[in-house]
Amino acid sequence: MTERKSTELPVIHKNDDIFATFDHIQHMIRERADHIFHDRSPDQGDEISDWLSAESEILTDINLTLQDDEDQVVIEGDMEGFLPKEIEIKAKDGMFQITGMHTEKSSSKKKGVTKTTSQQINFCRSFSLPESVETDKMKVKLKNGRFTARIPKTSH
Repeated sequence: MTERKSTELPVIHKNDDIFATFDHIQHMIRERADHIFHDRSPDQGDEISDWLSAESEILTDINLTLQDDEDQVVIEGDMEGFLPKEIEIKAKDGMFQITGMHTEKSSSKKKGVTKTTSQQINFCRSFSLPESVETDKMKVKLKNGRFTARIPKTSH
């Protein structure tokens, strides 16, 4: 992935339907698993293997950490290569979800033939949040490929 430096903010959806994103990703995985199933011979593999293969093709694993401090919850991770507009954050009903979709395209021309390649990288992670957080006061940033979300806790 190419390095992109930006201090723009990712897209934040507060009080949005977190499960709609999961449904969309499951639909993509289901379609890919169906293609894998139809492309193989009936005596090779099984439906679970098809699903797991599709899942690993569709989703990229990213490392995120959640730190539950006394006055805030901090979620951090590396998002190298992603632009802020390619990342969506949703927080609602004690759940935090971060999804991303990045597409890279390149083309080269050799002897009159143009070769175009495209790669899409997707991820989706979610965390349960403590009841005492104020998601409407969440602050996020993406700087030099490093993502940070700070969600304050209610003061008692």
